[in-house]
Amino acid sequence: MAINDQKPAIRFQGFTDAWEQRKLGHVFVEYSEKGHPELPALTIIQGGGTVRRDESERSLQYDKASLANYKMVNAEDFIVHLRSFEGGLEKATTLGIISPAYHTFHGEGTDSRFYYSYFRSKRFIEQDLKPHVYGIRDGRSIDIEGMKTIEIPWTSYTEQQVIGNYIDTMDNLITLHQRKQF
Repeated sequence: MAINDQKPAIRFQGFTDAWEQRKLGHVFVEYSEKGHPELPALTIIQGGGTVRRDESERSLQYDKASLANYKMVNAEDFIVHLRSFEGGLEKATTLGIISPAYHTFHGEGTDSRFYYSYFRSKRFIEQDLKPHVYGIRDGRSIDIEGMKTIEIPWTSYTEQQVIGNYIDTMDNLITLHQRKQF
């Protein structure tokens, strides 16, 4: 769907309403809730969600005394992490706490599976997000306030769910096919 189109070229049966363009910051609200050191510390896996740090294959050193300053993130919410400028937003796969350097976003009435694919798309990263990235090389960051002004597609929650189910089905088929090859 081109940015100015009102309806996608391909639709699931039963959906005919026009899609809207809404500001990311109106669809997803940033939140910052700290003070939950009892929750598991999570690590971001680009393209893989979140995993508990104590179950990660990475050797990450962190001060457990500082966990009270970590931000809580709910499962299915989105995270802007240090490498989001090159891989898009990540989705929390479980409840836990993350680095206070990250930004967390919750969408009310949204299906995170629908938006996860969009937030990791080449178009989102290279066209929509890129104007809000500043700095050079590994020092790049995202202007969060600018990112909140990005126009993103919006359709009914029901249509988001149908599309999310389809994406899950395709992901599962791809995974099954890849396992058969080995």
